[in-house]
Order: sequence, then structure tokens, then C-alpha cells
Amino acid sequence: MAKRQLKLSAFTPASSYHQAGWRHPQADLSVYEDFSRWVTIAKKLEAAKFDMIFIADTASPAKASEPDTFRRLAGGDQFEPMTLLAALSAHTTHLGLAGTIPTSYRPPYDAARELLSLDRISGGRGGWNIVTGISPDDGAQYADQIHPPQSERYARGEEFVDVVLKLWASVEPGGYIRNKETGIFKDLDKIHLINHVGKFYNVRGPLAGLPSPQGRPVTVQAGQSEDGRALASRVAEAVFTAQSTFEQAKAFRDDIRSRATAWGRNPDHLKLLPGVIMVVGETRQEAEDKWAEMDSYLDMQAAMSALQLNLKHVDLSAHDLDAPFPKLPPEAVVSRGSHLVEAAKKEGLTLRQVLVRSAGANAHFTLKGTPKDIADELEHWFENGACDGFNVQTAVSPVSLDDILEKVVPELRRRGLFRTEYEGKTLRENLGIPADPIPMRY
Repeated sequence: MAKRQLKLSAFTPASSYHQAGWRHPQADLSVYEDFSRWVTIAKKLEAAKFDMIFIADTASPAKASEPDTFRRLAGGDQFEPMTLLAALSAHTTHLGLAGTIPTSYRPPYDAARELLSLDRISGGRGGWNIVTGISPDDGAQYADQIHPPQSERYARGEEFVDVVLKLWASVEPGGYIRNKETGIFKDLDKIHLINHVGKFYNVRGPLAGLPSPQGRPVTVQAGQSEDGRALASRVAEAVFTAQSTFEQAKAFRDDIRSRATAWGRNPDHLKLLPGVIMVVGETRQEAEDKWAEMDSYLDMQAAMSALQLNLKHVDLSAHDLDAPFPKLPPEAVVSRGSHLVEAAKKEGLTLRQVLVRSAGANAHFTLKGTPKDIADELEHWFENGACDGFNVQTAVSPVSLDDILEKVVPELRRRGLFRTEYEGKTLRENLGIPADPIPMRY
């Protein structure tokens, strides 16, 4: 039996994940104006045999109604994910291409068609990052001007995903026979109406398009609240998550696998990929110094704005930055915010210290050290059941990514932890995820 190996995704690798990374002297700020920079990065990832490039997205620039904060926040200059990924597919042959489409604002039919088109254009390398949408700014860009509460967003999201899955299944291989002699274009035994009637959506089907070369696009989910876990365990084939410690990551993976089993799914066909930020140095001190330099560029007002996304219904702007982090009611803490609140309580952190930690890593696993130091930690998580791989986040683009590809990946490969060649041409083949049936709720 072949040795189990890491799966590696690159999280929006052309942008700097550290909130102040864009201010670093070596940061490349041309990337969102120059598509060729994306092509260069995608080709590097493919040469390194990464499973996929993942484009995170929010539809709206954040905090546009708060001018002083808006002017300081990085972001808002990004390409639309499906367009970008389709363009990158022409420059790659094996690299998976996954992007975000939220479930709260647009019709499921549009999402199904866009994702299937990406999958067809790329030869079966498409993936869908399913999010319900975390920002009220996104809701403000659509006709109803509504950002639903979390419980409703997830109820809508559950049905949205089911409709998309039904639409993808509505056209089977061989459905378009195009027989010139008989004049029959379609085989109606293989193209189906779905006639979905639900609480939020009524969709007739079938979907316009041809079936996926890999069965269907790979489904990815990025929520970790109770509602997010419920959705991920039922529909996700890969899960992106933010876990700061080995213990948190292992508990999360065990929980998702247990829930997936309860749905009748094979838990080995669900890959848990926690985010990781790696800062590589010739020595541990050099890596620490690199991180400290990034922190020195932080803007506290921008950091506060980002933190508030994970702390609902509380306003920390008047709190003394150097006073202990305040006690918050449980209902105020959302998703990964719990990791930050837990760390503040355990370590006695001030608000300023929480802001710095949040802005740098946003509750993700952070590694600073030599290639050996970093590989040791990645191996520990992987071999001891905390993950199936990692969603790699670039602290400063492109220099941090280059360090990872040139120094850390070869060390993982030397240990037999990462592939030397792709297993196949589709994203499913490389992830080792067959297109098993997904249980339906609607």
C-alpha cells in the first residue's frame, strides 16, 4: 500500500496574507493589475506539484461605508475568481483550480453553470469553495440589500448546495448525441428536469452544459462554526479550516470525520486542510525577525476592523489597546474568533496583542523557523491525525511563497511526505477523492 502523503493547496498565493504584508519592501503590488504575475505563480505551484490553487473571495470591498478604515484596508482590487481561474487553466495542465462562490446572494443555477464551465474548460480541475458569506458588505451589493443572520444563511446554503448538486447530475455523459441523420440532438433519457421546490429555491433544470470530466467539481467548505461543521460533514470533499494548535486541529478533524461517517460517507474521502503560514529563515531567529518586521507595518485601525468580523455585536474601538483583552459574551464570538479569545484568556493578552496576532495569522497555524523546523511540525500534525494536508498561506507575496516552494517542499519530499509527480490530470485523481454520492437534505 502506498504511503499516505500530504495534500497541499495554495491560498490566494499572489496576495500577502499577513494584513501588513502588502507594505513589505519585497511585496509585489502589481499582481492584481498584471495577470502574467498570476500565470507565473500558477506555473510555480504546478512545477512543485501542488494539488490546487485556491482563490478566496468576498464580492464587495470591505468597509466602504467607513472612509477612514476603507482607505487603510488592503483588498478590493482582486479579479473575480471564476474568470481568473478559467484564464489560468489555459496556462496549466494539472493544477487544481478552486474558487469561492457564496450561497447567500445569487441563484444556485448561475453558480452551478459557472463552476461546471470552469471544470469543463480545465479538463476536470475545478473546485467550489462553499461559503455562506461573512460580510454585510457583500449583501449591500445585491438587490435585496440583506445580509441574513447565520442560522438563515446556513439553511439557505444547505438548500443551495443541494440544488447545485442536482443540476450537475441533470446532464449525464452521452446526453448530447447530435445525430445529423436522425435530427436528434439530445437523448432525453440522459438529460433530466430536477423540478426542485424548496423553502428558498424553485428550480426546474436541466443545467445547460456538458457533464464534468471528473464526475462533478470538487466541493470545498470553509466554515467551522456548528452550522459550518454540519454543512461540511455532509457536502464537503475538502475542508479549509483555521486551527491554531495541534489539539484544536485534531479535535476538529475527528469531529468532521465522525459527522461524515454518520451521514454514511467514507471519511477518508474528505480531506481536512488547515491553513498554515510559514516564514522560513536560515535560523529560527532570522524567521522570527522576518515576522517581527511584518508586524511593524501593521495599522491598528485596519487590524481592529478585521478582528470585528470574528467578534459580532461588540465594539472594541473604545477599549484601551494596552489593557487586558475584555471578557466577551459567548454569542459575540464567531467561528475562528474563539481561538483568539481563548488564547487571550489563557495567555493574558492585551487587546493590542490580540490585534497583532489576528492581523498576522487570523487564528491560523503559524510556523517560523528553518525548513527542517517547519517540516518537523507539518509532519507531526499530518502523521498524528490533525490533518490530511495544508492550505498554504503566503505571508508576503511572492517572497514567502518562493521560500516555501524552494526550501520547505523539497524537505517534505525528502521525507516521502509529498509527491514527486501528479497521480492524474483531474483534481479528484490528485486528491484521491472519488465522486461518491453526497446525501441530500432537500
